Amino acid sequence: MAMQADYVIVGGGSAGCVMAARLSEDPSVRVILVEAGGEGRNPLLRFPAGLAEALGNKVADWDFATVPQAGLDGRVLRWPRGKVLGGSSGINAMCYARGDLSDYDEWGNGWSGAEALHLFKASECHSEGVSQWHGEDGPLHVTRPAWCHPATERYLHAGQQAGYRLVEDFAAPDHDGIGRFDTTTHKGLRCSSARAYLTGDVRARPNLAVLKKRLTEGLLFDGKRAVAILANGEEITATREVILCAGAIGTPQLLMLSGVGPEAHLREMGISVVQDAPGVGGNLQDHLDINTMIQTRGGSAIGYAPGFLGQALAAPLAWARGRTGLLASNLAEGNGFARSRDGLEKPDLQFHFLPALGENHGANRNWGRTGVSLHVCYLYPKSRGALRLASTDPRVKPVIDPNYLAAGEDLEALIAGAKKAANILSQPAFDDIRLGWHKPDPLPDTDAEWEATIRARAESIYHPVGTAAMGDVTDWEGCVAGVDGLRVVDASLMPTIVGGNTNAPVIMMAERIAGRMRASA
Repeated sequence: MAMQADYVIVGGGSAGCVMAARLSEDPSVRVILVEAGGEGRNPLLRFPAGLAEALGNKVADWDFATVPQAGLDGRVLRWPRGKVLGGSSGINAMCYARGDLSDYDEWGNGWSGAEALHLFKASECHSEGVSQWHGEDGPLHVTRPAWCHPATERYLHAGQQAGYRLVEDFAAPDHDGIGRFDTTTHKGLRCSSARAYLTGDVRARPNLAVLKKRLTEGLLFDGKRAVAILANGEEITATREVILCAGAIGTPQLLMLSGVGPEAHLREMGISVVQDAPGVGGNLQDHLDINTMIQTRGGSAIGYAPGFLGQALAAPLAWARGRTGLLASNLAEGNGFARSRDGLEKPDLQFHFLPALGENHGANRNWGRTGVSLHVCYLYPKSRGALRLASTDPRVKPVIDPNYLAAGEDLEALIAGAKKAANILSQPAFDDIRLGWHKPDPLPDTDAEWEATIRARAESIYHPVGTAAMGDVTDWEGCVAGVDGLRVVDASLMPTIVGGNTNAPVIMMAERIAGRMRASA
């Protein structure tokens, strides 16, 4: 295919794969998808249990980091993002959660929970088949795992002992309680957006070209119209639209590098201004997470310890026989939703349970020890951060400042959540394997001590959104305000973060926008 198409899509991640597949369904339309990463054939990316090794992988992970955070004792936080076909869906924990349907009602302006539910179902091929809340004809495989680690079973019992109800299906509107995650897996393997949407039949379409290992360096404009991109020094022309699907970091970075962004910042960087767009890079939101852990007796959990050897040796056989067991586990097996205080209309806290010591998201190995982790995050943070350029070189990582805990409400909710997590891990279900607290140790007694723990230990759970928000940088269909031929479709569009994991919502958003583009063509 010549380096010209109707639509040039930048970023083959969760949204970009959807856009490429859906737009190229029209044989009269030519589509080029440009991805900076490779195919992602590494077994650590294919097997769900490879998650711990996938994060920080120098080939598949952009390996971003924040600036020192004043609200977190000046610490710098890791921000992994997928640099692979499939984007962050190629390295994430495969947790399938849609957010509360009311989140989309609150966006308004044509978005609604009812339509979101329809699109979630249409995109989904659920292992349990079609139901009121699930679909079975979509490309994205979603599995309700038949197996979980025995330590996760203990979490389910402990949650009920602490007063939470057991939830079978978190897609239902009433999802307060604890349960197990559905996962974006299929037959024991990861189902990234690339594996879901860019199947062999799709890749074989003569009107679709997928270009890998091509770093997009900027957008080219004719006046106020985006007409091409520059990737690895080569122009790729778009006769209809350039569609940015580079994510909440890559999209605002590319916009600013190309002259669309806050005028004062662009001039400071020596960039010619195409369109003053003050909101580009602003409105940055993320879910901050605090992790509570207990050490457990050998053999009772996953860990780099002698007692785990038997489980590790049994894993390949379990996978080969039934595509189950540890290799098929996404590790973040347990889910849960709760309210930080009485009177709230919907849950504002989410739990992630791992049958392992997931300290610093696996970066700390804890050799010789085993244990379990219960993460909790505040779902609707009020703090807002910003992203700015560090250089006019697209290879230089931008300056990322999430401004964590700038809003006091965020800290209050996290303290409440941390107490709830500690209460669950204190229940009798863990008594016969619990050796003691791992972190925090000792367990805080007062809110001031919990605050100090959160500021010293909280981490991102990797859900950045909002940096090219609808209603500000773009209209409600993702078209960038003030210029023509340029659209954004990824997590940066979210005006406010959703109450759950962000991968499924991004796929849903891309399905909606692609469908409306097809309908109006």
